[in-house]
Amino acid sequence: MKSKALIALAGIAVLASCNPTEYRVERHVTIDAPAELVFDHVNNPKMREGWSPWERMDAAMEKSYEGQEAGVGAIYKWSGNDSVGTGVLEIIESVPHEYIKSTLTFTAPWESESTVEWDFVETDGGVTTSWAVNGELPGYLFWMGEEDMDEMMGKDFQRGLDMLKIVAEEKAANITGMPMSVIEVEAMPVYFIEAETSIKNMESNFFGDKYEKIGAYLGADTQNMLESPLAIYKVWDEENDKAQVAVGMACSSEKLGEGDIQKAMSYEGKAVECEYMGSYEGGKGAHNAIAAYMETNSLEMVGPPWEVYVTGPGTEPDSTKWVTRIYYPIL
Repeated sequence: MKSKALIALAGIAVLASCNPTEYRVERHVTIDAPAELVFDHVNNPKMREGWSPWERMDAAMEKSYEGQEAGVGAIYKWSGNDSVGTGVLEIIESVPHEYIKSTLTFTAPWESESTVEWDFVETDGGVTTSWAVNGELPGYLFWMGEEDMDEMMGKDFQRGLDMLKIVAEEKAANITGMPMSVIEVEAMPVYFIEAETSIKNMESNFFGDKYEKIGAYLGADTQNMLESPLAIYKVWDEENDKAQVAVGMACSSEKLGEGDIQKAMSYEGKAVECEYMGSYEGGKGAHNAIAAYMETNSLEMVGPPWEVYVTGPGTEPDSTKWVTRIYYPIL
């Protein structure tokens, strides 16, 4: 009995003496798409479904999202089979279109903590996108080293980057080919609530709460809606993380407005119209495409742009089918 106890104690001592093994796994790919479009697919955890290799390893995986919609504070939790494990991914740093850093905590199949980093560098051929993980293997996994981790995770990283490339380039191609034209816009009575918000913290509730309040005020008059819900972007200052938005509904009604609900006639005149299909996170690419179109055709913007949400989460669960019409008023 003593000999067995000594052997067991010796084994424990050996395992305890093994230092954690540091590792880094990194892969790269160049994506022919705007940097902001590629960035948004990583910065918003809900968009992982389109490219993450692990999302396809367990169809029954349980997922939840907490905190912010995207950027710092966005939290993604999952629990699945042995292929995907159970864990939490939280974004702790986010530099628009350049860099994302997250903490990755696994509770199964074993407990571990690591750091995930993304770099986005614009080049002549597109956006060189790098995906890396830095961590430590616990001492009891002493037989594994950095090469083993690279072999085990590297293929999945590359598969994920290749899928991200396909998704982003397809979306970029759709943006490039989006219907775009100069039209005459007629003025309409719009009931709206104007508010200032952080761009990084802008969520669907920012809009939904205001639409609900306006709809409740209009009551039965909502049957006289002249257009889908809209938003006028009066200030969009990414450098200072500030936006001033008028969230509104175009409606034929005799009501004059009440409290923070205002009524005014919308813009009348020429405007560049663009129809974009896809999630709201990818809409930046559409705005960039409009800017390029206006520059090419020497068009000058004369007022704040606005968006009309023809199809959205209220009627269509598939974000790839959401339709947004974007307008830029011009001379």
